[in-house]
Amino acid sequence: MSFLSKVLDLSETVLAVACSAAFAAMFVLGIATVVFRFVIESSLAFPDELIRYLFVWMIFLGSAVAFRRNMHAAIGLVVSSLPTVLRRGALILSSLLSGVFFAMLFYYGVGLTVRVQEQISPALEISMSWVYGAIPAGMAFLIVYAAELILRLATAPADELLAEGL
Repeated sequence: MSFLSKVLDLSETVLAVACSAAFAAMFVLGIATVVFRFVIESSLAFPDELIRYLFVWMIFLGSAVAFRRNMHAAIGLVVSSLPTVLRRGALILSSLLSGVFFAMLFYYGVGLTVRVQEQISPALEISMSWVYGAIPAGMAFLIVYAAELILRLATAPADELLAEGL
C-alpha cells in the first residue's frame, strides 16, 4: 500500500468521524430543542440553526466518503456488459466527468463563500462563509478521490473492472 493511499484512507476516516460527530451533535441538539421547548417551556435560539449548518457540512463531507467507498447510485448493467477496453473507458470517462463537475462546484463554491463573508447568521452570529465553505471543502475531497479512482481504473486488472467493484 502506497503512502498516498494511506493518506487518502486516513482522510476518509477523518471525514467519516467528522460526519458521525456532526450527526451525533445534531441528534443531541434536536433532543435539547424539544426538551427546552416542551418540558422547560423556553426555546433556545441557536440549535435549529446549528443543526441546519451541521447537516450541510455532513452532506458535503459525507458525499466524499460515499464517493470513495463507491456507495453512490450507479447503473452498472450496461457498463458490465461492455468489452474490457470499452468498460475501462466508460468508467474512466464517468469518473473524469464527475471530477470536472466537482471542480466546477469547487470554483463557484469558493466564489460564493467569499461573497457571503460579510453576512452574519441570525442566531449563531457567525459569518455565513463558515456555512458555505462546506461546498469547496467537500468538492476538494471529491476531486482528489475522483483522481484516485481514475488512476485505479487505469491500472486495475481487467477482471476487477466492474462499476461496483472499484
